Amino acid sequence: MRTIIAAAFVCTVTCAVVSADTPEDWESRAQNLISAGDKQGALDALAKAADAPPATAQSEDRLGFLLAVLDRQDEAVAHFQKAIALDAAFAGAHYHLGMIQWMEDKKEPAIAELEQAAKLAPQEYDYQYHLGSAYLRTGDPAKALPVLKQAVALDATKFPAWNDLGTALKQTGDFTAAADAFQHAVTLDPSNDTARNDLAYVLIEIRQPDRGIAESQAVLAHDPKNTSALMNIGYAGIKTGDFQAAEKAYRQSLAIDPNTAAAHYDLGLALKLRDQLDAAQAEFKEAIRLDPALVQARYSLGITYWQIGDFESAKKEMQAAIASSPDYAEAHYMLGILLKQSGDLDSAIPELREAIRLDPSTPGPYNTLGQILRIKGDKAGSDEMFATGSRLKREQESILSSTLEQGMRAGEAVKPIAH
Repeated sequence: MRTIIAAAFVCTVTCAVVSADTPEDWESRAQNLISAGDKQGALDALAKAADAPPATAQSEDRLGFLLAVLDRQDEAVAHFQKAIALDAAFAGAHYHLGMIQWMEDKKEPAIAELEQAAKLAPQEYDYQYHLGSAYLRTGDPAKALPVLKQAVALDATKFPAWNDLGTALKQTGDFTAAADAFQHAVTLDPSNDTARNDLAYVLIEIRQPDRGIAESQAVLAHDPKNTSALMNIGYAGIKTGDFQAAEKAYRQSLAIDPNTAAAHYDLGLALKLRDQLDAAQAEFKEAIRLDPALVQARYSLGITYWQIGDFESAKKEMQAAIASSPDYAEAHYMLGILLKQSGDLDSAIPELREAIRLDPSTPGPYNTLGQILRIKGDKAGSDEMFATGSRLKREQESILSSTLEQGMRAGEAVKPIAH
């Protein structure tokens, strides 16, 4: 804990000796005793510092910092709080208090203190970085973005800020900017395989598969069992249509770790795209066995049943996927198709409308719903659906060049799981 606190609290303790009884003097003695390994002596000196007048926000903050170094977190918190009571605008005390609360898993109050520190001292890299990192780690990458951008603007030499910025950009879908951020991170720390794998993934996403594969191979050159690198190579194969290469990479990954549900799912996709449906079904079923919550595997298994004409099994898998993930637009669409094919038009309509509500940008559900409305005699409604579907299709075709990236195609969304 001492190492973590000392690393997180980038703090220089300035010792100004005014008299033998000042807090600064006792803190200086405590600092020297800590360096000498005399923990009890340091604690005794800090006790003297706590009793010595005059108490200031700066002295209370330094005292809290030294107590934190000595693993006396509760006492440290009390001094940070006292520092804030003495001077609510003292940014360092807010920052130190926030860091201790974060490490104690008190995330909400920690973020509040870090926000205050960053607001009071916007030019402090550490305050900006740790606030952005906290936002990211509590599932709010959009909120993290401007703070992490400020952090790298303040100090462009810090790997953690670039790496977290890349992660936030990746999670918000800005893969081009994420590639730039991860490239900075990898340049600063070439040995960090996690950052390099993230760089490889976003390069593949922005249609630079050769560069992505090269980054993955750089990882494998010194770590042949790095499954993330192998999964990225498999993903590149699927994105470029080299399904045989994708299958090879996924099988290599599973040879290293056969219990990864995502790898079985992705291998199933590669096999399915090679029309090896029996083998694909086996992989999807294994993925579900390993991770019953993996709704993509249920959906894709349902698609393979649909392809071989087993519509009842396909319908059950779509219903299971929706039960696990009610917002799964593709599953609602595919269930609508299956219900239409079985003649249950009235049940198909709400599924297709739900697919449209969840993803109004995909043309397929509009066209299928248009067909049903035409059958039921609603010409105006049918024409409206066909017109919208046609417009969306033209818009997609003007943007997307790869058929693998055209969303729901007859209910089939083909995409491996991100690694």
